[in-house]
Amino acid sequence: MQDLSLHLMDIIENSARAQCGLICITIGIDEVKNIMSFEVVDDGVGMDEETLYSAQNPFYTSKSERKKKIGLGIPLFKENAERCNGVFKMESTLNKGTRLYAEFEYNHIDRMPLGTINDTLLSSIIGHSELDFFIKVFHIFKDKQTKEFTLDTKEIKSELGDIPITWPDVIMYLKDTINEGIKNIELEEF
Repeated sequence: MQDLSLHLMDIIENSARAQCGLICITIGIDEVKNIMSFEVVDDGVGMDEETLYSAQNPFYTSKSERKKKIGLGIPLFKENAERCNGVFKMESTLNKGTRLYAEFEYNHIDRMPLGTINDTLLSSIIGHSELDFFIKVFHIFKDKQTKEFTLDTKEIKSELGDIPITWPDVIMYLKDTINEGIKNIELEEF
C-alpha cells in the first residue's frame, strides 16, 4: 500500500463484507501527543477469537473466491503502525461487530503519507450506498487548538428522502462537503 488512505479503504471493504449496516470511522492527528490514529467500528457479523487472530496473519483470507489464499491488508496495516512506534488493536464479537484501531507516531520518519483521504471516504460512501457511515476527522494542533469535521450519511439520507445518495448532484455535494471539511481541519496531505 502506498499510503494510509488505501489501508483505510481496505478496512472499510472488510467491514462492508461483514454485512454491517453502519461503519463509524475516526481519523485523527494529535500534534500534542504526536500521534495519528484511525478507528473503524462496524456492526457486522463479527469474528470469533480464532478468526480474529487469523485475520492478523498474512497467510489467511476470508475471501474464498480468490485463487490467492493470502490477505495482506490487516497484517500490513498492523506492521506499519508498529514500525512507527504505534499500536494496533482489533476487537470483535460475533453478531455484534468489529473494532479496529491503529495509531502511528505522527512525525515518525517511516510513517506513510495520509494520501487522499477525501477520495477514500467519498468512494466508500458511494460504493457502499446501502450502508450508513459516520465519519469524524479531527486535528489537535500543538497550541491545543482543535478542528473537527463530521459527516453522517444517515442524516443526509433522511434529508434526501427518495433521492438516492448516488444521485450525481448528491455526489457533488458529498465531494464538496468532504473536501471542504478535510481542508478546513488542515490535514497534511490534502
